[in-house]
Amino acid sequence: MINNYRKLIITTYIIAFTLLFISCGQQDKEKSVRSKYKDTTEVAINNIVQQRLEKRKQVEDEAKIDSIKLDKVLRDAIQIAEENKHSDRFKKHYIVSIPDSSYKVSVDISSDFYFTKKYPHLIIRRNAPNTNYIDIYSKTDKQFYKVLAHEQWILEYTGDTICDTNGDNLKDFVVNWYGVNGCCLKAFSNVYLLRSDKKSFSNSFEFINPTFSPREQLIRGVCYGHPGETEMYKYRWKGETVDTLEYIYYEKNDKGEKTGKVIVSNRLQYRNNHKILKRLKDIPVEYRRIEGYDWFIGNL
Repeated sequence: MINNYRKLIITTYIIAFTLLFISCGQQDKEKSVRSKYKDTTEVAINNIVQQRLEKRKQVEDEAKIDSIKLDKVLRDAIQIAEENKHSDRFKKHYIVSIPDSSYKVSVDISSDFYFTKKYPHLIIRRNAPNTNYIDIYSKTDKQFYKVLAHEQWILEYTGDTICDTNGDNLKDFVVNWYGVNGCCLKAFSNVYLLRSDKKSFSNSFEFINPTFSPREQLIRGVCYGHPGETEMYKYRWKGETVDTLEYIYYEKNDKGEKTGKVIVSNRLQYRNNHKILKRLKDIPVEYRRIEGYDWFIGNL
């Protein structure tokens, strides 16, 4: 009886040890599989990251090379201008084939009294396949000094103009473009103000859907938003800064329905320190003549 009991205990220990050994082996195997899977996943992720970094570097290197080539195109254009600097008025147009690439750059060189009768300015335009580059130089003592540089994606660019935008009787440089991303009305203007020295320009001011009123020294325009659901703005020039005067938008009730009234506020809706200045029964006449007014009232 005792022997049988001892045999039972020994058998039980053997079975338990065997199960423990198998279990440990299984765990080791699972750990090995998990470790192998983890290593494989990490390698795959690292490869993806490395590929992205290499691709980014390739793009950056190509952009740097293109920039160097375009800089040479500009230097060559300036050299041509130098050869003609004895004349305040001249024009030249030509096409440059970029070495080791498939694209060409159209170059326009033009010198004239564009902004003032006292000082001529040189304008160099480089029209590459993707971007328009505009560089403006002031000509003083037979030397050219860069006073403005602007670049615009060619799909956005709609044109540029020379006109007085702020009412100081000096002609400014305005680049007009239309946003290709997003919905809604998005005609932009970048304004460079000619300074009182009649040679240099201010930094760029960017306006959306603007209408300039030089006599009033005001800019009115339509903000970004769906037709009949957005705001209008009014800014005032103040030297080389712009003051915000007011915003105009339709009043709505708690259900989101228009009440027929118009709100005049100091800031855009839902902005900090937004304050209602007055409620009007109708839209002020001064806004009815601006570009984009039909968009504001939703009459399309």
